[in-house]
Order: sequence, then structure tokens, then C-alpha cells
Amino acid sequence: MRENQLEDYCAYLHLVTKRLDEYFASQTPYIFCKEGCSKCCRHGEYPCSELEFAFLRVGYAALDIQTQKLIVAKVMKIIEEKQNCTDGVYNYECPFLINDRCSVYNYRPLICRTFGLPYYDDDNKIKVPFCVYDGLNYNQVYDKESKTISVDMYKSTGYTQEPLAFNVSLKFLITKVGVETMGLDFGEEKTILDWM
Repeated sequence: MRENQLEDYCAYLHLVTKRLDEYFASQTPYIFCKEGCSKCCRHGEYPCSELEFAFLRVGYAALDIQTQKLIVAKVMKIIEEKQNCTDGVYNYECPFLINDRCSVYNYRPLICRTFGLPYYDDDNKIKVPFCVYDGLNYNQVYDKESKTISVDMYKSTGYTQEPLAFNVSLKFLITKVGVETMGLDFGEEKTILDWM
């Protein structure tokens, strides 16, 4: 990894975060994310590039020793549980989630920064956050039968802001914005657990 790669990544994050903040602000009626909710941190694999994980390590190093010990203990427990898992995919609680809060919030990966917004997948289909099924983000406009955002349901809300999807897939943010526009090298992608 180049010496100034993390500095360049910080500049990239500044641009991406500014845009994401605008997207979230434009969708306020549909967003139920708040500090302490942490549903998105409780059951996943958390894909993370090598560059993102290097930045995450900076955040980890800045934590107090007690918090670092809690994270290490969680990682050890998750690794043990994963070894005993017979299913193909192992979902787990993020080891950086401490007391229902992200202990490395300012250093979190892109998957965490974008979660909550509908986005376009590789086939240009709209994907919604899984918390829609828990009565959270976009639940008042998401038709679970057709698995789409419903215009009729939107009209019945009385909201003036239309529910929108955004081009915030990891592939787009990393490849188009990070690599092609800013020349970053994100390196290999693994899950957070696999980086540890």
C-alpha cells in the first residue's frame, strides 16, 4: 500500500460522505436510522476492502485499551462460533459494535456508510435495506409482495419527498468513484472477520 494511500482515501471519504449525507437528508421521511438502533450491525458479513480495513485499523488503534479488549474478545468468540457453523454463510454481529454503538464510527467501511438507502444493483434493480422488514427504513412505501417501492403507497403517505434509490452500491463507489475517478487502490475484498 502506498504511503499516502490513507490520506487519499480520507479525501475520497470526504467527498463520498458529503454526497451520502445529502442523500440521507433528502430521504428523511423514510429513514429511521438513529444512534443505538444497530440492527444493521447485528447480522451480516460486512464486506470490506483492504484499504477500508487499513483505515478501520487506524480507528481501532485510537480506542482505549478496555474497548480494544472487548473487540478482541468478540472476535475470538465469533471465530469459534464460525468454526462450529455448518451453514455455508456465517452471519455475525460486528465485533466493533459495543453497547449498541459503533466504536469506530468515523472509520467504518463503505457498507456501513451506505446502509439504509435503496440502491441500484448490478442489474439496475432497486434493492432496499433489510430493515424494511422490521418496520424501519422505507417500510411505509415498500410493497413486500411485489418487492418494490410502491408509487401508490408513496401517494398515500402524503409526503412531498419522493422515495428514491441511489447509485451507492459498493461496486460503483469503489470502482467508478474510488478507482476510476480518484485513482485509489482498494486491494482485495474480504469480510471484516476474514481480515482479522
